[in-house]
Amino acid sequence: MNEMPPPLPPHTPRPLLPETSPPFLPGGRRAVRRETGLAVMTLLVMIAASAVYRDSFPTAGNFSAILRNLAGDGIMAAGMAVLMIGGAFDLSVGATFSMTGIVTGWLLKAAGFPVVPAIVCGLAIATFGGLLNGVLVAKVKVNALITTLGTMQIFKGVAVLIGGPGIGFLPDSFGRLGQAEFLGLQSPVWLMIFVLVLFQFLMSRTRFFRKYYYIGGNPRAAFLSGINVQAMQIVAFMISGFLAGLAGVSFAARLSSSVSTAGDGAELRIITAVILGGASLTGGKGTIWGTFIGVVFMAIIGNIMIVAQISSYWQSIVIGCVLVLAVALDLLWNRK
Repeated sequence: MNEMPPPLPPHTPRPLLPETSPPFLPGGRRAVRRETGLAVMTLLVMIAASAVYRDSFPTAGNFSAILRNLAGDGIMAAGMAVLMIGGAFDLSVGATFSMTGIVTGWLLKAAGFPVVPAIVCGLAIATFGGLLNGVLVAKVKVNALITTLGTMQIFKGVAVLIGGPGIGFLPDSFGRLGQAEFLGLQSPVWLMIFVLVLFQFLMSRTRFFRKYYYIGGNPRAAFLSGINVQAMQIVAFMISGFLAGLAGVSFAARLSSSVSTAGDGAELRIITAVILGGASLTGGKGTIWGTFIGVVFMAIIGNIMIVAQISSYWQSIVIGCVLVLAVALDLLWNRK
């Protein structure tokens, strides 16, 4: 009598992510080429501007101003990069930037809060705004465009309702946080460097944050592989809100005042910078390093227009053109 064959062992699905976390470079050589190309283009633009505006552009004071002005965008861009790699985006970051600065300023001046509790409360509100966006997008399934457009208007209204046009003459102890210098660089610049280095490490070396590449590349496959896609999306929006609030607080501290319209238009600059740096509206691609290069490129373009005394209306047109061109180049790059 023939014996029955032993039963097959139960099938164990292969994990999507390896058990270890080796160095990981999303996009491989293509990402490196794209980032290198943008870095070379930025350098060429700087050389051309230095030749045309010899007395005003290539100066230590101007470069210091560029760094100070791009610090806030660099901090917000890190959060936007995480979102876009995961296949989403946030149009409310500029409004969150303004609202957090206003709320922190109001707590300091009108409510008499000490500096640290005021900052913590402001950042908590910014993070809650990100949580609201994440729940509406991930749980309620409202389109990210509609959700963040709506919350952008809400956060703008909150900023104006609380602070009017702005809140000035904030406490000196708060202003010193944003005006302190080390090695010739103000604290917001060092804060940006810390945030970018931290998220470059997180996105390239940790299992949790690497999941965003899988979610952005194919959310259905990521879900079937055991990734909690909804929770990851909510966390990404919370990170974006927190970093936008952090940038708003650092900006208010540097000026010792809060302005209700300080973040207007920041969302378009940041999305453009992230796309230029290698991310895609379709998700699954991008690095923090490339995002930083994109932020620098946008800051250089904006500074050149200021040096050239170009009208602010034309500056908006140029930023819009760069955004459209960046999206078009991204589509062409994906097809290639």
